[in-house]
Amino acid sequence: MILNEEQKKEFNDKGFIVMKGFFDEEVMKKVSEWLDELHDKIPKKGEEAKYYEKSTLNEENILIRVEHVLGDHNPEMTKLLLSQKTIDCLMDLFGEPPVLFKEKINYKLPGCRPDKLHQDQAAGWNAYGDFYISMGIVVDENRKENAALSFMKSGNYERKLMSEEWQPLTEEDPPYQPEDEYMLLEADPGDVIFFDCYVPHGSPANTSDRSRRNIFLTFNRQSDGDKRDKYYADKWANYPPNDLDHARADKTYRV
Repeated sequence: MILNEEQKKEFNDKGFIVMKGFFDEEVMKKVSEWLDELHDKIPKKGEEAKYYEKSTLNEENILIRVEHVLGDHNPEMTKLLLSQKTIDCLMDLFGEPPVLFKEKINYKLPGCRPDKLHQDQAAGWNAYGDFYISMGIVVDENRKENAALSFMKSGNYERKLMSEEWQPLTEEDPPYQPEDEYMLLEADPGDVIFFDCYVPHGSPANTSDRSRRNIFLTFNRQSDGDKRDKYYADKWANYPPNDLDHARADKTYRV
């Protein structure tokens, strides 16, 4: 057991916990270098899936997300991030072994738009299961000016969808209301946030000159099966990746 009873209670009450310094400096240096390589890499079919949007600064197409980054084409990083420590923490939270459902890197570069307040489950995940836990890995310093995440801290949310699928909970940017129910989560490289698929969270636009790269690994219970291949097959059919010429310019909600 990695997590103590107090940490598990905090997760169950609030929907998330923060673990400072989960990954050490050496690991995060390797992760940061890997993300730099991925940013410039031309993806091959069946490997990484890149998505772009138009910058709010100059209308240039900028990378916002890379998905499907683990597995046989990235065995070193898969072993590093899906460590025994990671698995044990998720075992403590699920009460059974975890299975990787999906994964993404958010490249929140200067000029990236806000991510509206939302529940991850609203992104069509009901088609595959009813409960997930995500592990957010902080790669760059997360501060207010470069779009640090905001989470509901009160636990005052329903453990079910509170909006229609694909719809945010509000169009407003942080600070969310009521303000005393939310916290700006400023974090450092190597910190990790475990959070459930229903806890409301979001982030503002990145108005600074510094990137805010975070990795998000999402898991389901082993008893719910392995849905990763189906999820990506469905997503790529409906939202084709690696299409730089058609970077999104609207406010479509994507997770």
